[in-house]
Amino acid sequence: MCESGDTATLGSGDWRAINVNIDGTIDAGAWQFTNHYVWNPDNLWAIEPVAQSLHMTGAEFMRRYPTPDLTPPYIQYYVFLHLWDNGAGAWHWSASKHCWGEVVR
Repeated sequence: MCESGDTATLGSGDWRAINVNIDGTIDAGAWQFTNHYVWNPDNLWAIEPVAQSLHMTGAEFMRRYPTPDLTPPYIQYYVFLHLWDNGAGAWHWSASKHCWGEVVR
């Protein structure tokens, strides 16, 4: 709702959302994963654990799902859960905490 939705309605995220940042990086998918830090084929730190859980390599994952907006919702959700890490990874979305901070406790 905060990253790609209407900022008010839970479940309003757009799985195909694409936003270009001032620095030219791209945020995409329902959770606006950045191509610079998260969905980066040159640095698979975030993707590799998810790929392994799906019985594939990080490289294979990136071939199948080159950008978040072209990735099925359930895969985007897996990546979100990995990054969120039961709330320990909330800092990944700190820029939008003003929106979701009151909703997520």
